[in-house]
Amino acid sequence: MENLESNVMPGSAEPAEAAATEAETHVEPADAAVAAGPFAHLEAKRRAKEIVQVRILKWQKNGLICELEDGTAAYMPNNQIDLNPDRNIADYFGKTIPARITRIKVEGDKAEANVSHRSVLEDDLRHASKERLDSIKAGDLIDVKVKAFNIKDVIVDLGPGIDAFIRGRDLTWEEFDHPYEIVKRGDTLQAKVLQVDKKHRKVQLGVRQLTADPYQEKFEKVVPESTMSATVVSINDFGAEVDLGDDVIAFLPISEIDWERIPSVAEALKIDDTFNVRIMTVDNMKRRITCSKKRLVENPMRMKEDRYKVGTDHNAVIKEVNRGGVVVNFEDGTEGFVPRRELSHDRIERLEEVFKKEKPLENLRVIEYDRRNGKITLSLVAAEREAQRTTLRQYRASSKAATFGLADQLAALKEKLESNN
Repeated sequence: MENLESNVMPGSAEPAEAAATEAETHVEPADAAVAAGPFAHLEAKRRAKEIVQVRILKWQKNGLICELEDGTAAYMPNNQIDLNPDRNIADYFGKTIPARITRIKVEGDKAEANVSHRSVLEDDLRHASKERLDSIKAGDLIDVKVKAFNIKDVIVDLGPGIDAFIRGRDLTWEEFDHPYEIVKRGDTLQAKVLQVDKKHRKVQLGVRQLTADPYQEKFEKVVPESTMSATVVSINDFGAEVDLGDDVIAFLPISEIDWERIPSVAEALKIDDTFNVRIMTVDNMKRRITCSKKRLVENPMRMKEDRYKVGTDHNAVIKEVNRGGVVVNFEDGTEGFVPRRELSHDRIERLEEVFKKEKPLENLRVIEYDRRNGKITLSLVAAEREAQRTTLRQYRASSKAATFGLADQLAALKEKLESNN
């Protein structure tokens, strides 16, 4: 709909008149006297919103001086003349035009009516737009002319009083920065009616809906869980865009680049890097594909967890000795830690005197695995404790004694040691 803002010129002495619209039907205290006086017929026409004929006499800076058919003086504010802010006011001089009375001012035995020609034009506009809106429905194909643009949308002419537009996303399947790259003002387009809002007199149309999405065929070749070759085309803080071929772009999140934590995408990837990826998700409607680089190799943390399960025994070499215990290295470079209490049954005052750097340790048993941090806790005496418990269980099972006290335990250990010798 056209801009309906006021056209009252600066310095207006009649702000109340300038703000009047065709909807102004309120009754002021003075109106009661008007309705009972000699100008009751004018008040009745105002209340009924009846159309009257007014003759334009002259123009003053705030509006038009005119008169009604019965000779009553009338005044039409600038913003109630018509809907066109760029009007030529001279076109109205001497003409008789339809209008509505919006206000009556009585001074003594004289009256002056405020009138609005714009109110009549708006009615005609609403009537014409209603007929046009009633004639179309969602799904219809119609021809429209390009009228204007904004940043992403195209405004089209569908008749006076109708706000018709094509969203940028509905203009073409192609990518563009501004609609004028696709269409020009004055172009006639065939479009599909997507939505009709009769209440607000708005119609949304689309052009790309008339053709098949050229990307759909390309997307059909991309299947979740499949492996494809990808080339890095852009990098940002959250990941990288990769080309899967045939101009199909997928997103590689930073969390899917490597199993290990990376400082930034730019340090892990470079433009034009080519590698295989596993397709994770494909959203045809949003044209969004996500993929993963790390999922083509086994998670090293999972491999580490499987290898160093609690209860398994391993050999290692001492890497470092500190007050809390001993740090060791396994053959694959993985680190483990043996707390002081797990190094010996006996109290050791100075660990560094007993455990030297590079010294090999055998039968280190995993007693704890921290999955979150990958931390491995070991024991040098756990295997020995387990052997003792096994010996005691076997001796107790074979013993005929009703009780199994400390003396029995010592006897069992002595028997075990003598059999080993």
